[in-house]
Amino acid sequence: MIKLIKSSKEYYIQYKDMMDEWIDDGSRLAPWPLYLSYENEEKFGKTIEYIESVEQGINSDGRPQSTTYWLYDEENDRIIGLSNIRHKLVGEVGRLWGHIGYGVRPSERRKGYATLLLKEAMKEAEKLGINKIYVGAYSENIGSCKTIEKCGFTFDEIIIDEGCGKEIKKYFLDYEI
Repeated sequence: MIKLIKSSKEYYIQYKDMMDEWIDDGSRLAPWPLYLSYENEEKFGKTIEYIESVEQGINSDGRPQSTTYWLYDEENDRIIGLSNIRHKLVGEVGRLWGHIGYGVRPSERRKGYATLLLKEAMKEAEKLGINKIYVGAYSENIGSCKTIEKCGFTFDEIIIDEGCGKEIKKYFLDYEI
């Protein structure tokens, strides 16, 4: 069974396996929790504590309050990807990327997991009371744009990521319609 789980220290080996693969692949890390230390169990434990504090809205170093989930394959004891749900759109991160960031490990891409991950994250966002969900993807990331559209989002606008100059396609899904 494949399901969303909260990040947890007990999955260190599975997380390290995913991250080592991602780093070896050299592809972009997204969402932001993937940039946190995981190299040993002590660093990983601090990463989990930090993710939990951001969820509580404390000790977040200015990050918006958010909840992180992993897409976990129980049968194969493997983390496939993760999502990060920002509770409110604040700051540059909210403006650029919206409520939900998600990513799938390189070996599991193009298998439908991104769609599953985003759909499950949408359910969690709705539980948080987010009735109009915004997401963003670099315009050049055709796969992510297709995933977002497949999940029922409507194109909203193109904005520029001033940090790198790339176009970001912004989408929304309004549950109140």
